[in-house]
Amino acid sequence: MSKNAVYKPAKKQLSKRLYEYRWVYFLGLPGLILLFTFHYLPMRGLLMAFEDYNPHMGILGSPWVGFKHFATLFQDAKFYNMLRNTLVISGLNLLTFPAPIILALILNEVRNSKFKKFIQTSVYLPHFLSWAIVVSLTFFLLSTEQGVVNKIAASFGKEPTAYLFSTTAIYPIIVIQSLWKGIGWGSIVYLAAIAGVDQSLYEAAKMDGASRLQCIMKITLPSIMPTVVVMLILKMGSIISVDFEQVFLMNNAMVKKQLEVFEIYIYNNGIAGGSTQYSYTTAIGMFKSVVNTSLVLLTNWITSRKGYEGIM
Repeated sequence: MSKNAVYKPAKKQLSKRLYEYRWVYFLGLPGLILLFTFHYLPMRGLLMAFEDYNPHMGILGSPWVGFKHFATLFQDAKFYNMLRNTLVISGLNLLTFPAPIILALILNEVRNSKFKKFIQTSVYLPHFLSWAIVVSLTFFLLSTEQGVVNKIAASFGKEPTAYLFSTTAIYPIIVIQSLWKGIGWGSIVYLAAIAGVDQSLYEAAKMDGASRLQCIMKITLPSIMPTVVVMLILKMGSIISVDFEQVFLMNNAMVKKQLEVFEIYIYNNGIAGGSTQYSYTTAIGMFKSVVNTSLVLLTNWITSRKGYEGIM
């Protein structure tokens, strides 16, 4: 054998590898079945976007119309208003993306374990509340007659303000609701990432005289940046989507135009009032999915160009 020859272990045949790890694959089989049943099989319903779907004729038997429903969507007078409203709400929510990161950094610096657990429990709790409860609390705080905020204002001699019917206040209210409900749960991922940072780096930095703020900026943030990038990419995957239940419950006649988003439009045209525009609403959903997927791929490509690993 040549001295320069490099030993390469022979690759195992696929059948042998499958047999060797058979119990591992067996454990993963229920998850694969669920994934296929509830995620891949329903995708055949996307064909409805390209046909005039008739429940009696079925998906394969309904007449094919090509891109007719997409053309109808883009020509709809409400389309650009829905797109604008969705982007405004999602864009404002995107501005709050650093909030869970900041909360995780603050919680990581708390040294009193009991106080830390109390704060964590307090900020995690809203995640487990339904949107119906969150909206009810919002009405309790901001309603014109019974709202706590307006009662406090009235005690100072000020006139009550109809926050829930204000076209300028409704967007900040929506964003604050989402932030309050999700900031604690969103910080869990970053706390886990911070826990994985090598503690010797902090010890070395403290020996060199670094302050706690300098440790955060020079060690913690760079160490968790891959996690931040992945979460940002996933966040971009819902930029043209909003929470239906939240917007639906916050809707009223005064702010109807500001809260007219794709989810509400799909509900009104596909479900409410006995409507049967299945193909048209499927086309709307498919349009949203294509845009969201494109944004994920674009964001992943940009982060990869910047030197981060991304998700692909």
